[in-house]
Amino acid sequence: MRKNLSAIAIAFSLFVMLISNSLSAADYHVKLIKKFYSMATASINGTYYPVGNSIARLISKKTKDLVVVAEPTAGSLANIEYLKSGNVDLALIQSDVAWMAFNGSHNFSENKFRELRILASLYSEVIQIVVRADSEIKTIQDLKGRKISVGEHDSGSAASVKLVLEAAGLLPEDYVLVFERFTRATESLGDGYVDAVCYAGGVPADGITRLAAKVPVRLIPVSGDVAAKLVSRYPFFSQETIAANLYKGQDSALATIGLRALLVGTEGLSSEEVLLMLGIIYDNPAVYEQGQVKIEMLLADGLKGIDNAMLHEGSRKFFRLNGQK
Repeated sequence: MRKNLSAIAIAFSLFVMLISNSLSAADYHVKLIKKFYSMATASINGTYYPVGNSIARLISKKTKDLVVVAEPTAGSLANIEYLKSGNVDLALIQSDVAWMAFNGSHNFSENKFRELRILASLYSEVIQIVVRADSEIKTIQDLKGRKISVGEHDSGSAASVKLVLEAAGLLPEDYVLVFERFTRATESLGDGYVDAVCYAGGVPADGITRLAAKVPVRLIPVSGDVAAKLVSRYPFFSQETIAANLYKGQDSALATIGLRALLVGTEGLSSEEVLLMLGIIYDNPAVYEQGQVKIEMLLADGLKGIDNAMLHEGSRKFFRLNGQK
């Protein structure tokens, strides 16, 4: 009897193990059919990370087959390298950095990236040059001999600011660039460690708003010949205006230049999945809002400020189907 019971117990145990293993295998199979995309963004203190995280969560929620995860990085220049090496699948990148990488100019003169593809032009960013209100700096040319904080070394802000300074007639030896996170940069300006902060991003920028609440600040315009040179030389720049009263003490509108934040990948991305992701993004355009900052991604602006040759085939089809040329 005991032998029979033992045999039954062993048989039952084996049955349970088989069922458990089958469930585990089924479970594992379910996980495998999900496709994971990693998206490079920028510092968690800037705009790219929260915007990218919002997009990633939205796509993951709205589709059963794709999971997108936003990754914090140093910024646009670093993101290009992550894409090239295959460490990420998607990235948020400034339009100037994307153009330079694709065409092999400036930072990429020996490192052209022709496989780079734009999925969509998401929203506008503007160049913001901030000094303390009591500073003697009134123009970009006055930055000669000064210490300028420009974000992390591989950030898009750093790349953009160099072009602005060059257009103003300043040589690399005419100033000192300080590379640090945007939050730390504003603290450095408040403490007097640097003379100016240059930032490319949405307005109002949270870091500048916080600084202006503690220390009176002033914005330097990017206008006149400097703006004209930049717009004529580079297809990704446009003349922009920072509206009055976006920052404490900023009583009037300010002329500057702007570019676009892009969602990019490589030519190897599936056109069908690109179509799916863009459909989700533009069906839910208001993806990020914090304080006064609201990022709204409009279908009508999806091709703004980009070179059509850089557009992904899936994106080309998406915008054509949705009446954009």
